[in-house]
Amino acid sequence: MRELHLIVPGLAPWRVSPHGERVSLPGLGRLLARGVEMGGETNLADALCSAFDFPPHGPLAFATAVHDGLNADSGYWLRADPVHLQVGMRGLTLLDAERVGLSQAESEALAASLMPLFEEAGWRLFAPTPARWYGHPAQALELRTTPLDQVATRHVHSALPAGPDAALAMRLVNDAQILLHDHPVNQARERQGLAAINSLWLWGGGEKAKPGRRFDLVQAGQVEAQALARLSGSPHAYCPTDLHDLPHAASALLLTPEFPPHATAAEAAHLDAAWFTPLLKHLRHGRIRRAVLTLCGPEGGSVRLGMGDAWKLWVG
Repeated sequence: MRELHLIVPGLAPWRVSPHGERVSLPGLGRLLARGVEMGGETNLADALCSAFDFPPHGPLAFATAVHDGLNADSGYWLRADPVHLQVGMRGLTLLDAERVGLSQAESEALAASLMPLFEEAGWRLFAPTPARWYGHPAQALELRTTPLDQVATRHVHSALPAGPDAALAMRLVNDAQILLHDHPVNQARERQGLAAINSLWLWGGGEKAKPGRRFDLVQAGQVEAQALARLSGSPHAYCPTDLHDLPHAASALLLTPEFPPHATAAEAAHLDAAWFTPLLKHLRHGRIRRAVLTLCGPEGGSVRLGMGDAWKLWVG
């Protein structure tokens, strides 16, 4: 293989969080020690935009809207994902619809109640899946937003939209929060001990753009990666369980499932044995000539390695 780009979301913040167990990741440690640093902390959305030569902070809402079957070829599209915001001692914590188990029927009922509100504001609201809703305003917005993966399960802090049209967008979100507060779907969820959908998270806005085809194969389960692969014309499939199951290709982008924040040291060791240690061996033996490793999230970053870097015996 000429080139492999391996993106691993979730592991970087897990590594710096306190654990009661001793954590040893020798394969990862050697890769990071021997690689050439390419950039600092990055979130998954931005890492994918970079990997596909998509505009920085690109219009992922457009890409996933097409993936979800919407006609998004014209105008401005913005993700307006249903979320649960929980107030705690340190501020707001966000849980997305997948983490709270929002069903298709619940999603459709909640969205139907909000559609008149959006239409009154000159927007259209689409809810093709429980996890992904879309706002389609009549005019393009000037917004700076934070990708959902950067705040999911974490404290929101100052990640709310900013820019010239932020007040307009947040006014619509605030009005939606009022309607969601006493919605029958949320009342039923609360009676069952489930988290209510009490807000929307706006992100990924923009108009139609074309990602570049840099890889002969894309393997990922995340919808954003699949959407970009489809638009770029890149063959794509789900990520294998370890590096040994990687099909033959001249270049490949692999995106592992998100490493959970409450994972054990044993699960981290399995990840190391499945991906990082084999990657170092493949580089040493020339099976992979060049590799980029990206750890998404706080304390993450990217390193680049060639076959010679794998043989740096004086480091790591």
